[in-house]
Amino acid sequence: MGKSIRSLILLIPCLLLALVVQAQEDPEVFYNKGKELLDGGQYIEAIGEFTHALSIDPGMGKAYLERAKAKKGLAEQFGFNDTELCHDLVAALHLGILEARELMEEKCMGHCYSEKTAFLIPEDVFCADFSSSVMYELPASLDSLRNLVKLNMYNNKLTELHDDVRELKYLVELDLSSNKLTEVHDGISELNFLHHLNLNKNDISTLPESFDQLINLTELYLRNNNLTELPKSVTRLKKLEKLDLAINEITDLPIEIANLVNLKELIMVGNEISQSNQKKIQSLLPNCKVYFDNDHSQ
Repeated sequence: MGKSIRSLILLIPCLLLALVVQAQEDPEVFYNKGKELLDGGQYIEAIGEFTHALSIDPGMGKAYLERAKAKKGLAEQFGFNDTELCHDLVAALHLGILEARELMEEKCMGHCYSEKTAFLIPEDVFCADFSSSVMYELPASLDSLRNLVKLNMYNNKLTELHDDVRELKYLVELDLSSNKLTEVHDGISELNFLHHLNLNKNDISTLPESFDQLINLTELYLRNNNLTELPKSVTRLKKLEKLDLAINEITDLPIEIANLVNLKELIMVGNEISQSNQKKIQSLLPNCKVYFDNDHSQ
């Protein structure tokens, strides 16, 4: 019995050492330390801790987000611009950290590359502006812009979106306004991080049934199209906050519009909506400001 106790006592230091080693290899330890340093304004040290956490667990999306915040703080502290943090934000988004989107909009979408420059260093392109470029389809090499989060295709001659649109799966903002689209390809439904979609001034009369898979969409613009009714798939976009249906051929909205509990603004200007249907729509959306012809001009 005494020998067993002595053996156990001798084993305790080994167990404690193993626990220490395990703790040192726990990415949460470095992540939490990084958070403390970040909160204290020690940005360089915080970056080091988050980097250590990621070296252990490359799939720790929250560490990418916090490292981006530390890089932002460091850049502001010394008065320089740093797009390196955008790589961290894209990585965080890829790993499902939707909170990265807000900082991404602030820091990564201000400078947009043109068609001539976007493909020179594709990995550094977060925003591409191909507006007014007389394009009849999306560029064939668009999939090389693997960090692209914002794409502007305004005022081109697109008549349809091919299957390659699904390659843009990390887009946050997409502007396809002022083209000649008659339909929206099913592939757009795979853009799960999309929150802003502009389809104004096209020839769209319907949307795919799978459109409701755009689960993070908050702003949808369908102004000046050929819609005679609101597709039911739109009424299942639970996070939608703004919906622009102005200048279509809609006379009423389905009762399912009440499912859009987060909708704050609905624009119906330029549609033939009777007074009775206006009242019905407003009653279905009591917390939403609805603009009709008689109370709003645009």
